[in-house]
Amino acid sequence: MVLDPAHSSAAPLVGRISNPAAEGIVYGPGTTRAELNKLLERCGVERAFVVTTPSVLRCGLAATVEAILGERFVGMFHGSMEHTPEPVVLAGASAARSAQADGLISLGGSSVVDLTKGIAMVLAEGEDLSQLRMEFRAGQPGRNRRPELNAPKLVHIALPTTLSGAEFTGAAGITDPVGGVKQIYRDAKLTPRWVLLDPELTRDTPASLWAATGMKALADTIEVLCSRRATPLSDAVALAALSMLSEELGPATADGDNLAARGRCQFAVGMALPQLAMVGVGLVAGLRHQLGAGLGVGHGVASTIVLPHVLRWNAPAAGSALRRAGAAVGVDAGGDAIEGLIVGIEQLTQTLGLPTRLRDVGVAERDLAGVAEHVLGDGALATNPRPVTDAAEVLEVLHAAW
Repeated sequence: MVLDPAHSSAAPLVGRISNPAAEGIVYGPGTTRAELNKLLERCGVERAFVVTTPSVLRCGLAATVEAILGERFVGMFHGSMEHTPEPVVLAGASAARSAQADGLISLGGSSVVDLTKGIAMVLAEGEDLSQLRMEFRAGQPGRNRRPELNAPKLVHIALPTTLSGAEFTGAAGITDPVGGVKQIYRDAKLTPRWVLLDPELTRDTPASLWAATGMKALADTIEVLCSRRATPLSDAVALAALSMLSEELGPATADGDNLAARGRCQFAVGMALPQLAMVGVGLVAGLRHQLGAGLGVGHGVASTIVLPHVLRWNAPAAGSALRRAGAAVGVDAGGDAIEGLIVGIEQLTQTLGLPTRLRDVGVAERDLAGVAEHVLGDGALATNPRPVTDAAEVLEVLHAAW
């Protein structure tokens, strides 16, 4: 404890914290049945349009939500695809427009949430996505661009079924299928107005998907800690979320009916992801975006595979943050705390039965150079603790993960 301010070596805190354009979170088993229509009424939504996936439709969950909505339900788009291709966004927007929707409900994981954000954006800003996306190039700030998306957006209420966390930010990743590149769109008004963290909605989520998205969320908490823009607030919340995830992810994966563990995993994501929106992430996020868009690797799986290698690469610039992360998950401070953290992550990955090498998920070594080049254009690199300036640095990490 520092009692004498004259002996404090801390630099002054300078910055800005922006509150997201959202009203809140409702959490707990059964919240969809109990609260969804109340929230729609509060938001003035009379014509609710549901966006979901074929798998959610097949398991009957979409029909359950439709029944809960009753007369408010005006239509459904169930054509969501992994990595959110541009044509799917345009098709979904057309369907919502035809239904004369005045509110959107996403039911699913990150691709569904990003699709719903994309639908809201297109309905408000127009269909020329090339004019709406952000532009970034590592080491070339003159090429960076963030369009102002000023038009009001439809109310979006998110019902997540995975741990992806996309429902807590105003950013959307949409894939250009021609170039095989994930483009980023950002507007605080795209943030879902309300998020319902209802573990009952996750019972049919496959264990492998739950585990992979949980590891993606775990990676996000560590990248928040390591961000160049990290704050005392983001540090405190990310550390608590990391501790909760590391404790609950295994039990929640092993038993889909363990609603207590699943709900605590959801809550941890709800803690960490709003901080991500404020302070940014890093190279793990950039890699998963482009491995997904270009090669079809799921975001959770991609994050899981590259995380240990990114941490080793970032360690010279993020040692303090990584040691705090290690302490949060119970790594013995007497040894090499950073390597202990990484080994613990690798052991958790094996326990969850997730892949550990890119070659095991269909990535060919010849593909790595193209991925590295695309990663340089991903805005997630802007807050990576160790500056990334050329494709050779990204390739170093990719080869280690391959």
